[in-house]
Amino acid sequence: MFFRVSSEAGGIPVGGKSLFSIRAGRIRVVHWAHRLIRALLIVSQLLTFGYMSLSIIIATQVAYTQPKPITRTPAALGLSFQDVAFPSREDHVLLRGWFIPGVLSNGQMTVQRAIIMVHGMHSNRAAEELGLLDLSAALARHGFAILAFDMRGHGESSPAPLSAGYFEQRDVLGAGDFLRSGSLPYPQLGRPRVIGGWGVSMGGATMLLAAAREPAIRAVVADCAYAAFVPLVERDSSVPAFFIPSVLVAFRILYGIDYYAVRPIDVVARLAPRPIFFIQGTADTVVPPWNMQELATAASKAHGAHVQTWLVPGAQHVQSYHVMGFEYIKRVVTFLTAALGSDTHVTR
Repeated sequence: MFFRVSSEAGGIPVGGKSLFSIRAGRIRVVHWAHRLIRALLIVSQLLTFGYMSLSIIIATQVAYTQPKPITRTPAALGLSFQDVAFPSREDHVLLRGWFIPGVLSNGQMTVQRAIIMVHGMHSNRAAEELGLLDLSAALARHGFAILAFDMRGHGESSPAPLSAGYFEQRDVLGAGDFLRSGSLPYPQLGRPRVIGGWGVSMGGATMLLAAAREPAIRAVVADCAYAAFVPLVERDSSVPAFFIPSVLVAFRILYGIDYYAVRPIDVVARLAPRPIFFIQGTADTVVPPWNMQELATAASKAHGAHVQTWLVPGAQHVQSYHVMGFEYIKRVVTFLTAALGSDTHVTR
């Protein structure tokens, strides 16, 4: 069979189609493929830009929140106190708080044993949601001087991004520096002989991080402290899991905060032989009870470790004091007295 060569453009017919039309079809396919690839790249870039933009927005909203106002002072509970201000260690963020002298059974004021009280996230030194001011007053009436202050970005202290303990540990260290070398709130009473620490939730984790760096903090009470911060974020349904990695990156780029480094479990053993008292509620869904067990296990591995734990039945997050009341005060006072000693002004 012979094929007739067409006189029209299109060349030799093949299966009813010219070679030219086949090539043209292929060119069109390649052209549309290129256009599709470019479109996909543009869409990918837009999605990436949108993803990062939303991550930055989320990070900014999380970093800065409106501080809670302080509505009560120790004066409302009949206690003497002085407003104080001091800088954080290293970055010198201005922090504000109050200093409450301890009150002995004979009514005499004392500052021999000072306790640094550290509130939790989105709270302040009074922390009405957990009764921190009432707890501070109760400890003061058992002879412990109290330095309660607002961490950076909270209460009346200077604005700063929330870092879950990464930077806030400098605030606790600054509080210790103030007690040891700052201006005396009560010059007639002198300076504290020994310093202890109490912290709740983020404040508890921050206290552990700070105490690992500061041997002057001679004992620590950590109420519902977390072992590591990022696992809690990954469990938090308020932030979509899809955004968590990029939000954490955004925090590091924007504010220099490495949330992956907020891991009290890695440093808690350094407190030994200083005693630690871990408190945790069984109904805590914010910082689940296994956090206390992990922290206690890590702390107990150190030579000479002194670790106590108390799992409070039915207590939700930061509610152990509310649930147990007098028993909570009794156990904390007993622990601090054993760890820091008695006030030498006490008459026998």
